[in-house]
Amino acid sequence: MSASNMEAELKFELQPAEIDRLRNHAALRELTVGRATTRTLLSIYYDTADDALFNAGLSLRVRKDGRKWIQTVKQGKAVRAGLSTPMELEVSVPGAEPHLDMISAPEVAREIVRRIGEAPLLARFETRMRRTIRTLKVEEGDVEFALDSGEIVAGERTLPLLEAELELLTGSLGALYEVARLLFDDGPIRFSPLSKAARGYRLARGEKPDPFAPQTGLVHRMAAEMTAEEAYADILRACLDRIAHNRLATIAGDDPEGPHQLRVALRRLRSAFTVFAPLADTAETHRLDAEAKRIGQLVGGLRDADVIISDIVQPAASRAPDGAKALIATLEARRVKTRANVIAGLSEPSLNAFLLDLGRYAETRGWLTENIDQTALLAQPVADFAASALERRWKSCVKGAAKLQKLNIEQRHALRKKLKSLRYAVEFFAGLAKPRKLKPFVAELKALQDVFGYLNDVAMARKLIDIDPGSRTDRDKGLLAAGYVMGWHQANADHAWAAAKARWKALEKVEKWWA
Repeated sequence: MSASNMEAELKFELQPAEIDRLRNHAALRELTVGRATTRTLLSIYYDTADDALFNAGLSLRVRKDGRKWIQTVKQGKAVRAGLSTPMELEVSVPGAEPHLDMISAPEVAREIVRRIGEAPLLARFETRMRRTIRTLKVEEGDVEFALDSGEIVAGERTLPLLEAELELLTGSLGALYEVARLLFDDGPIRFSPLSKAARGYRLARGEKPDPFAPQTGLVHRMAAEMTAEEAYADILRACLDRIAHNRLATIAGDDPEGPHQLRVALRRLRSAFTVFAPLADTAETHRLDAEAKRIGQLVGGLRDADVIISDIVQPAASRAPDGAKALIATLEARRVKTRANVIAGLSEPSLNAFLLDLGRYAETRGWLTENIDQTALLAQPVADFAASALERRWKSCVKGAAKLQKLNIEQRHALRKKLKSLRYAVEFFAGLAKPRKLKPFVAELKALQDVFGYLNDVAMARKLIDIDPGSRTDRDKGLLAAGYVMGWHQANADHAWAAAKARWKALEKVEKWWA
């Protein structure tokens, strides 16, 4: 007896105190159909010594559930913002050893045999879990809710694991987010970034990555055969993944990269909404955009505090008058207060709602309207859409730079935003470009952005004049130091502005890979 299906699970990491909170949650009792069941599960994961299956995106597991042994093969997608949707093949087997001849999909069995070659299959690690399962019924479908408490074991190494899993039984993916909205209404949610298998492989390899290290960049699929809608959905998933992670990184530590990468991720999301507005201009899109803007403004205060200290004051402090130390101490004290306020804001339940609503929007085509023309727009090849989107942004930059030498501060700031919008769009569609054409354009665009970014920081330095270090003596010295810092950066800004003109000319000459 075998079964094949594409499963959909939304996974959350938990702390011990959260287990009891979830078990006693009023919404859980109201949604539960039938009785909860608790089982002990032993799962053995098999692979070659060099992890040939895992490296090919496959996992092979044999699980003991009561008196039964069930072999499962999973293939496909990694966990993104807690959501896992792999292809799954299950079959009952006689015991703990894998039986490749019993895999129901011949093409998958052949792929496993090909990947293994002559190498023996080894038990790489085990998971030992106590699982409590409930069936929940909501308007959009039925969901299995599982609380897992246990450990992963690889030789002498062990890793405790507490997780909540929502698996779709019937209905639409929206049911997963509907349930999550009701249950995770307190404390910052932590999407599980990895499957149990991926955690096990890390443990077996002795890898110990920092779970709260800020994450950079955007990891998404982009290929010419995709439609514009498929590209939009995957970009949204990638943005959500980075926002959710860097929210936790900002809450958990004081690395300036946390708030920086969180603000970048929010800006990327808002840029995606703008780039794809011709296809997906809905009330829900605008609502999510407004919330992303609000969160960005919240975390932006902390990012600005970091920049003023590390990029504005400290580089000039060694040359500044005596008041520089008092100025920095005052700025540090203000940053501590700002960080506390930002952490409190990021810990609000409204942030959970935003993340879950964004996930729902991405996974359930939340941009659909009743406009019959939208179908054709969504189905167009992404390469066609990308070319028009990038050309619009490039022309906007050209217009903004038409009289570059005469731009005032506000106009420079507006051009900086246009360049940033172009940069994000280039990142979105980079997978469509040949590297030899993409790299020169990105290099020149980044160099120009760096100049405009510095000019923006210098403009922000004017806020130093409003800083009050406390006593009159410190205030007078602080004002002298602030004046020096502002003057030092203004002198550098004049040279930077000359560089901006040269960089713009260089960017204009580079081949536009989408044209």
